[in-house]
Amino acid sequence: MTPPTLHPLAAAYLARLRTASRDLPSPRRDELVAEIEDHLAAVIPPDATDAQVLTELDRLGEPAEIVEAERPEPGWATPAPTLAATAAEPPPRRGAQEWVAIVLLLIGGFAWGVGWFIGALMLWTSRAWTLRDKLIGTLIIPGGLALTWLVLFAPWVISTPRKCGSVDGHETCTGGMSINHTLFVVLLVASFIAPFVTATYLAIRAGRTERAGRTATAAPATN
Repeated sequence: MTPPTLHPLAAAYLARLRTASRDLPSPRRDELVAEIEDHLAAVIPPDATDAQVLTELDRLGEPAEIVEAERPEPGWATPAPTLAATAAEPPPRRGAQEWVAIVLLLIGGFAWGVGWFIGALMLWTSRAWTLRDKLIGTLIIPGGLALTWLVLFAPWVISTPRKCGSVDGHETCTGGMSINHTLFVVLLVASFIAPFVTATYLAIRAGRTERAGRTATAAPATN
């Protein structure tokens, strides 16, 4: 029986592990589940947040990967989930805070940077993302799409007036843009694409937390 103090997300993880290991020999299956359950009880404090629990579960890996390592014969495939189980799985949903945070991280920088900082605050106060997710959302890329405009106009801001003159009959020029054109294009494209990649990543990760939470609510207690 799952201990009462075990976090709901950890309990859902154990339920998935039991499902993935149902074709293992019964003694090894029970031993494997007991080992993982004891480990989770040891590393997850009773007052752990969802993000802390998800971090620990990420370190363990997917239940299917753990079970695959325990199979007595290589290539013993895990049975596909039944149609009823697939239909019963609720569709992923994200809360309003998560959606607003993603939007502000993407375009909030245009509001003098204030919107982006509000989005970052909502990101770090949300329980839907792990520490790794929050670092990715904050550092790739600070300011969101507003940084693209900074990169676009930076060469003209830092450039010096172009002056040309004749020395020994040869025309020479100084000043102008001091940045390499190829490097400028690479930075411009990266600063435009990266915020969209980050926003997509955060949306997917928030949906993962939602699915795990619903599984924890719906999963029946297993002996």
